[in-house]
Amino acid sequence: MNNLFEHVLNPLSDIGTNDFFNIDEGEDAWSDAHANFLSSLSESETKDLLKCSHRLDLKSRDYLFRAGDHSNDVYIVAGGCIRLFQVSPTGKETILWFSFPGEIFGIAELSRGNERQLYAVANEATQVFSIRSKDFTQFLGTHPEAAMKAIGILSARVRALGHILVGLTSDNVETRIARLLMRFAAVSSGTRCCAGSTEGELCVRVRLTHQDIANLIGASRQTVSTTLAHLRKIDAVRTVDQHIHIVQPDHMRRLLGLSAA
Repeated sequence: MNNLFEHVLNPLSDIGTNDFFNIDEGEDAWSDAHANFLSSLSESETKDLLKCSHRLDLKSRDYLFRAGDHSNDVYIVAGGCIRLFQVSPTGKETILWFSFPGEIFGIAELSRGNERQLYAVANEATQVFSIRSKDFTQFLGTHPEAAMKAIGILSARVRALGHILVGLTSDNVETRIARLLMRFAAVSSGTRCCAGSTEGELCVRVRLTHQDIANLIGASRQTVSTTLAHLRKIDAVRTVDQHIHIVQPDHMRRLLGLSAA
């Protein structure tokens, strides 16, 4: 269990602070939106929060909750990754967010106790800390600094989603994919991949199908597949153990720089 806590509290311990500098003008909002809430707490705050939590172990594709479920709990990812999405009346899935170790989610319905509006499913084998809403509310009331940190994270998510919406209307598909991969490389893991990684590569440690990427950037699956094939052909990216490595980060940065210009 101690190893699990260490993984949650130090998710970016071996990533250089400049590796993802100048990803785009929304980088700060994106990083803040994916902030590790648990590691931002003091030792006493962490102990108090974990005392009122219990751990859930999920297998890949297990549902944590579904739209329409009554909202009783707030969650923090302990390990793995949670995919949050909506489903349209026609059955189309729209991915809204991925939550990574240390991130808090499920808080939107906390104040009113409304039904869940989203689906939450484990994107891989995942562990989460579950906290009853009344216990979390009491925790925030007795720990105002932690409450302000939670508010800051939620505010950053609104800003990050705003940047995403701007990109959907202004960027071409290749730029949207580059931006997505660079952002996920910055926040999706916290440990560099040892599966054949070479120096200088960035690792996107979240499993994304071509359809997932299409859902995230507002493009067709075929267009995403064609664009990724082109990026592989020019050795900008490659696939390692079911996830993507960015072989040429500078190529991605040039794409984003040209887009910003």
